[in-house]
Amino acid sequence: MVNRRIIVLVLIIAIASRLVFLDARPMDHDESVHAYLSYKLLKYNQYSYDPAFHGPLLYFTSAGIFGLLGDNEFSSRLIPVLFSIAGILAACYFERWFGKGVYVFLFIMLFSPSILYYSRYMRNDIILIGSFIVVLYCYFRYLEKKREIYVYLSALFIGFMITSKENGYIYISTMVSFILLYGLYKEKTGYLSILTTWNLKKVRMVIISALIIISLFVSLYTAGFTDSDGLNRATVGAFSHWFTMHEKKDHWKPIYYYANILLQYEFLPLALTITSAPVFIRRWRNGEATKLEYFAAYWLVVSIIVYHVLAHKVPWLAVHLVAPMAFFGAMYSGEIFSWNRRAYRLAFVLIALITIAISFNLTYIDYNNADEDLIYIQVQPSAVELSEIIADKLEKGEKIAIYEPENDYWPIPWYLRNQSIAFHTKWYEGKDFIVTSEEQKSFVEEKGYEVVGKYEIRPNYFMVLMKKLGAG
Repeated sequence: MVNRRIIVLVLIIAIASRLVFLDARPMDHDESVHAYLSYKLLKYNQYSYDPAFHGPLLYFTSAGIFGLLGDNEFSSRLIPVLFSIAGILAACYFERWFGKGVYVFLFIMLFSPSILYYSRYMRNDIILIGSFIVVLYCYFRYLEKKREIYVYLSALFIGFMITSKENGYIYISTMVSFILLYGLYKEKTGYLSILTTWNLKKVRMVIISALIIISLFVSLYTAGFTDSDGLNRATVGAFSHWFTMHEKKDHWKPIYYYANILLQYEFLPLALTITSAPVFIRRWRNGEATKLEYFAAYWLVVSIIVYHVLAHKVPWLAVHLVAPMAFFGAMYSGEIFSWNRRAYRLAFVLIALITIAISFNLTYIDYNNADEDLIYIQVQPSAVELSEIIADKLEKGEKIAIYEPENDYWPIPWYLRNQSIAFHTKWYEGKDFIVTSEEQKSFVEEKGYEVVGKYEIRPNYFMVLMKKLGAG
């Protein structure tokens, strides 16, 4: 196990890097939707699972955080932060298998531009990454110690994964298929008899694990047993939705999309993966590869295939490629360095420093830069400014409404969550001020309004504040 002092140091770095200036960046479009749904859950006890917004775990846990700490940008991002830290803590314990390579794994988990950025972002992906690392540790420790606690802890985090986001099923399928294929590879058909051999301990572990997973799944997807159809939407509905999105090529990107992101930001795990592949191949051919090594290679290959095949390609999904690359590459990093210790260490230090510089600039300094491919459609500070102007007018008693036929006004509902204001998709008369998209400006002008302010909500998307002609 990694020295306790080093674990403490790693946790201090993880906590600091994830919490410092956590509320400085404006809430992104998707973040604001997630935060608003969590706020509604807390204030009005309203929640209904919709595959488009992913699993319920983020909303219920964030609502709990809001109840404890208040609803704000800082508390909104705490759940991904906590799961990121949990994954880093679990990664510390891979030293028993990785040797000194665990420090490379920890470095990437701490400072990878994509992992750090999205660890401070109210989305579900980091919940999956952190949880899966815990599951992996529990699985391989159980193989060594046969202690049931590892099985039940693994079941708990599997429950977190499948109630967090639909691609949790990709992770679970990867692990289950590997276990079956590896067993058949090593034991041939004899593995089938091992699977079908039962004893009291095995039955107990299956029943308790199933109860843990099912309890989380049913209680969360049914919103505390108030929405029975939530189970149908969580199973048939979820798969149907995402297969439809794939067929529609929702968020379609070319096949080289992730390669571009990896080359720009994640060249360290990419380089480790490329240089580690020959080591794995040699050990595989010589019959030296362990089960963990086989799994690392399998996870890497499956992830690369799946996320390149899926039409839906967005920056935050890059973390699902970086994690297996870091896992695979770190496993062999000690041996790689031994080829030419000084040269490889110097190269690693140089690349590591560049990685830190890029990661810190992206996370803490240039997070509103629309030219950064790892940033999706980051909300601009002027969106917050517009929200503050609207709030000020409401407090003065002025009549104001948001009119936008396509509901394209986020993150304004989040920033005005404590205000009473109408969001209309249809036109209604009787307001002194109207906030609308730039596309609707001409229509609203015809209704007797003039533009008094223009605000960039997202890169190249503007909303306008319009005043009724003749209004005071």
